[in-house]
Amino acid sequence: MNAKAEKPSGNDDVAVHASFAAATKQFNEKFSSVSSIATVLAAALTFFDIRSDGATRYFFVADGDELNPNVTVGEIAQDGSGHARSIKLSLRTETISGS
Repeated sequence: MNAKAEKPSGNDDVAVHASFAAATKQFNEKFSSVSSIATVLAAALTFFDIRSDGATRYFFVADGDELNPNVTVGEIAQDGSGHARSIKLSLRTETISGS
């Protein structure tokens, strides 16, 4: 499934803000509340121009906890001012050891 297919068009929009230590810009996109964290991760990796090398695992952290890729952004969204909803994420990496 392509990430754009799950981009919002209604009132269930969730603004996603993701930072990555190795990047100079922050990822800022809106997604439907039913979009999974895995969908957001794929879009963020594209934005940050990151390609999987098989030796590194990429994942999101929010409030110090790793996010399950199957959770939806709506499940973790915080109500902001007015009717805006947003989440702030940090993109992290982990080196995968060979066996």
